[in-house]
Amino acid sequence: MIEFLEAMQFWHWILLAIVLIAGEALGAAGFLLGAVMASLELALITYIWPDLTWQQQISLFAVLALLCSVWFWYRFKNFNQATNQPQLNDRAAQLIGGEFALTRAMKGGQGKMQVGDTLWRVESAVNYSAGTQVKVIGSRDMVLLVIKAGADTE
Repeated sequence: MIEFLEAMQFWHWILLAIVLIAGEALGAAGFLLGAVMASLELALITYIWPDLTWQQQISLFAVLALLCSVWFWYRFKNFNQATNQPQLNDRAAQLIGGEFALTRAMKGGQGKMQVGDTLWRVESAVNYSAGTQVKVIGSRDMVLLVIKAGADTE
């Protein structure tokens, strides 16, 4: 093993980069990109300065991999956060402003309402009977806050 480490050349680092990018392609979700970049940088460094010892090469790889990983994280951390549909996965928020009929009578300010194929829990300051048209004015967790449809919201 020591003989292999002592014989390391730039093409070993290129081969490592290929193996790491293949691992990334299999689904590492970006975690290996810093190591890929570091191994390519180290291939260039060892091509320019071939007299680096294997200890120096591995130490340099560790430092470069850490720096490149932090750089990739910093550069792309907000990449998947920007959206033109911020309520895409917030079904309760999508229902705000909609008017629906209560499925069951409310008791103690709580009841149930069918919207599409989902039976939602609803809350209101006033109890309403089944079939009453209500308007969704907000949500708390997975509970819809409702008022009677046509009622003033102020």
